[in-house]
Amino acid sequence: MNRCQEYTITATFSSSLGTGLQSDTIFGQLCWALRYLETETALEEFLEVYRGAEPPLLVSNGLPLGYLPKPVIPPVTQQEIDSVVNKEKDDRIKASHKITIIKKLDIIPKEIWALFKRRPITPSALFSEMYTRYKSIAEFEKGRETVSVQHNTMDRIKGTARRGGLYAQEETFFDPSLASFEIYLRTNYFSRSELYRIIEYMSIEGFGRDSSTGKGHFDFTLNEGIDLPEVENPNAFMTLSSYVPTVKDPVRGFYNVVHKYGKLGGLYAKGVADVYGNPFKVPLIMLAAGSTFFDQDYNKAKVYGGLVKDIHKNKGIKQYAYAFPVGISIEDTHEEV
Repeated sequence: MNRCQEYTITATFSSSLGTGLQSDTIFGQLCWALRYLETETALEEFLEVYRGAEPPLLVSNGLPLGYLPKPVIPPVTQQEIDSVVNKEKDDRIKASHKITIIKKLDIIPKEIWALFKRRPITPSALFSEMYTRYKSIAEFEKGRETVSVQHNTMDRIKGTARRGGLYAQEETFFDPSLASFEIYLRTNYFSRSELYRIIEYMSIEGFGRDSSTGKGHFDFTLNEGIDLPEVENPNAFMTLSSYVPTVKDPVRGFYNVVHKYGKLGGLYAKGVADVYGNPFKVPLIMLAAGSTFFDQDYNKAKVYGGLVKDIHKNKGIKQYAYAFPVGISIEDTHEEV
């Protein structure tokens, strides 16, 4: 994207979250906020700009304050793990617990990212830095917990719970000191005041599922600029958002996937006539934040991904699937045949 302004939203949630802070969901709620605050025409004009070469707005996932995704790269070998553990002189039980957490963790502190601004990220080096700084990387893991919460299905006529209507939904709870998240934006369409008004509306309405019962409400600040550790000589990029590549995008890299079983938001969530009574989207596989792809020609202005079509019977509905890229350098062991 050229001539664009960068912003960082810092959102502090006052409740548990029933919906993950993924870029496509954030984008969808932002669109509905624009529709409610302005007009349907204003939303259509905004979405029409995505037909051009440059998207008018890029949105990242919501990332814990001070953290970034752990880059998806080949796994560290057992020999490399043993070398680090022996160097630290940890006993095997203590070491096995640390190793399990490190492998499971999907985020790392920015302080570790900063160590790789001038050298490639390798499996061995990343594991070593995470292991020696285990206390800081495990802090967030200890402060969040995803649990299944039981709910009853209510009979609205009788005003009682329906027999056999018990069901469970997952919710994520955070320690109050770890309930702040950063969302990065790049836009050549909205002014700061316009963005602030839209995000203020979203904060009041609440984010995601069960916002009408108090879930997903947040306080926020909107600041110009973003603090991302762009490396000096990138040979690849990592996405900070859920992403679906187009045919022109790089495909050589490493990735995890996220399965989306999306539901429409706003007025469409009620299954109105415009969506033929169906509020659910077609299932979609997206590449998860942290996925990495080699691109020797990477620069911050390049666009990866797009809007996915045919996600619903209503052909006007599309899925936001742009990458929010950050330049990185990763070890390239690929050999030409």
